[in-house]
Parts: sequence; C-alpha cells; structure tokens
Amino acid sequence: MMARARVGFVALLLLAGAGAAADEEGGAAPRLEFGEYLRRVLAANPDLRAARASIDVARSQIDVAKVFPDPELTIGMSQYDVTRQGNPTQAGAQVSVPIELGGKRHARVAVAQSALSAAGCDYEDATRTLRGLAGDAFVDALYSRLVVEQKQGALSHLRRLVAVNERRLAAGDIAQVDFLQSRVEAQQYQAEVMDAQGELHAAEVAMAQLLGPEAEPTFAVVGNLKSAPVALDVPQLLAAIDKRSDVRAAASRVQGAERQITSEEAKRVVDISLGAGWLHSFAAGRDEGLKAADFVAASMSVPLPFSLIYKGGLEAARNTHRQTQSQLQATRARAQGELRKAVAHFQAAAGRVALYDQGTLSDSLSVLEKVLYSYEHGDATLVEVLIAQRTASAVHLAYLDALADRAHALIAVGQAAGLTEDLLKL
Repeated sequence: MMARARVGFVALLLLAGAGAAADEEGGAAPRLEFGEYLRRVLAANPDLRAARASIDVARSQIDVAKVFPDPELTIGMSQYDVTRQGNPTQAGAQVSVPIELGGKRHARVAVAQSALSAAGCDYEDATRTLRGLAGDAFVDALYSRLVVEQKQGALSHLRRLVAVNERRLAAGDIAQVDFLQSRVEAQQYQAEVMDAQGELHAAEVAMAQLLGPEAEPTFAVVGNLKSAPVALDVPQLLAAIDKRSDVRAAASRVQGAERQITSEEAKRVVDISLGAGWLHSFAAGRDEGLKAADFVAASMSVPLPFSLIYKGGLEAARNTHRQTQSQLQATRARAQGELRKAVAHFQAAAGRVALYDQGTLSDSLSVLEKVLYSYEHGDATLVEVLIAQRTASAVHLAYLDALADRAHALIAVGQAAGLTEDLLKL
C-alpha cells in the first residue's frame, strides 16, 4: 500500500497539475485559448470602443476646418425721406464675400489632420495597453488554475495516505499519532485548495471584466506556460522604440503644435471682404422730378488690425510646441526605460525557470521518492515524509511562479517595445 502511495506522490509532481484534476475542473466550462481570448477582448472591450470613437470625432474636425467663411447678403432701404421734401427713396441688396488670406484654411486643415493622426496613435496605444492587460489577466488565470490542479492532486494523494494509515493503525503497524498527523496534513491541504480556488475565481472574474460588464467567467483557460519563449534582440527593440504608439502619438502632437504656430501666424494676416450690390432709386416728384434709376455698387472692406498688437495666441502656440517637444522626449525616455526594465525582469525570470529545469525540480522529486522508500521500510518517520512532500510541493509551486513571472515579463517586453504581435506563445 505504501508503495502505491509513493507512486502517487511522485506522479503528482511529475504531472505538474495537468492530470485528472484538470479534467474535472475544465470539463464543465468551454476551453479558452490565449489567442481567442485576446481577439474577444479587442472586439468587445467598451473602453476600446470609446477610444475608437475619438478617431471619428477627430476626422469630423477636418471637415469643420475646411469650411469657408459664409458670404453675407444685405437687403434693405438705404434712404427714405421722412420730411417728404421730394427726395427719392432708395433700396438695394448687396452680397459681401469674406476672403481669407495668408493660408488660414490650409493651416486649419493641417492642424486638424495632425489631431486625427494623434487620435489614431492614441487608439493604437489603447489597444497596446489593453492587449497587455488581457495577457496578464490570462496568465494570472492560467497560473491560478495550475496551482489549483497541483494542490488538488496533492490533497487527493494525502487523503489516500490517510486511508492507508487508518488501515495500518487498525492493524497495529503504526502509532495513532502518525494517523492523526497525516489527517491534519490532509485537512490543512484542503484549506489551501479552497484558497487557491478562490484565487482562480477572482482571476477569471478579472478576465471577464475586460470583455465588458455583461460577460461572465464561464470558461476554462488552457495553455502551456512551459512553452519556450522567443529570443530577444534587445538592440533592435531599442532601435525601433519610435514606432511605439504612444511615442508616435507624442510626435504627432509636436507636428500639430508646429502647424498651430503656422495657423496663428496666418491669423495675423488681415483678411478682406469684397462686396457687390444693386441699388434702386424710386422716382421722386412729378413732371420734372427725379426719375427712377438703378445702380450697381462694388466695395472692398479691410479691418483695422489693432488687435494684432497683442501676440498672446502666437506665444501660446510657441509655448505649446516647446511643451510637446519635452513631452515627446519624456515619452521616448519612458518607453526605453520600460523596455530595459522589462528585459531585465524577463532575463531574471528565465534564469529562475532554467534553474528549476536544470535539476532543482527533479532533485526535490528524487528526495521525496527516497524518503517514501525509507518510510516503506521503516527507516523514516511520517513527519519526514510529510516534510519531503511539502518541500517538493513548494518547489513545484515556486516553479509555477517562475513560469508565470517569465510570461508576465515577456508580455511586458512586447508592450514596452510596441510590438503588434505577441511574443508570448501559450
């Protein structure tokens, strides 16, 4: 019986939580893979839809900028003799057309186009950020599921050990304290399973929240955290940092600020207004009086630009330009710092994974197997078995931690580098 218990313990650790417990947990809910979850999030997330709407708003502002000044029609009576002294009554109509000079309309359109470019980059950045959040949420849920499976497997085999020790106690082969100790260990592990299941549910709720307020966590994530990550070409990633969406958005705002300066300079060019009109003079007096007559008129009006003494708009545009240049530099520096930090975290996590793969995990299993063998033959106590099992489980959980950390770090590298494809392959 103890030989079967020993095999059970070792199988638990070798399966790494991918055995019967996975089937029990994942059978009731549809399986959800990493790529499918990302597609669903990008299609359904309400925050991303709101960011997409800002592009339409910016595009409509281009149409606003293209509008020409409206002509003005004036109709009225320009003269009426209220003294009734025989002066003619005059009425007429005039059309005045404002003429924008200095390239004002072209400058307005250019500013609006820069705003549209920035809005598009902002949308791409919202997508980049959301992909990172979704990736982290998926990894958290996958990690939590693996932890639940590992702890459920350990609990199952501890319960088997309790059953074995109960029969051995009845046969007088062990002391009652050994039986009680094994039962306490099983009960403690049951509490840990319940806690891990709560963490899993919380992780699945976090995943569902990214799908919208009506989404329910009715899925079971699947994937392989042990999959080998791609090799990172750090110099190439750093060289391409200007392609990151938030850096391009900042660059678009610098361009928009430059165009706003041009627009403010164009506003300082005085516009004119050209007019053409018709005037009708009604007949006045009798016989030798004034006869009715029609006249045409033309005019040009030029404002007196006293307001141009003040240069507040132009100075504000220049200051905004300097501000956007500083923001671009800060954004680029932040992006480079995030990338270097993410790469450092990835390398550290990858080193931890390699440490476990190169012997730490197998060594803990070997120790457990040997202690179980000694327990079979009466050369080890139950306490030593439980300590070895706890150690092996702790090592395995630490291994899962390292795998999850490596996955999170790889997501962060892709985020920081502004990549449109996922480095993480689950």
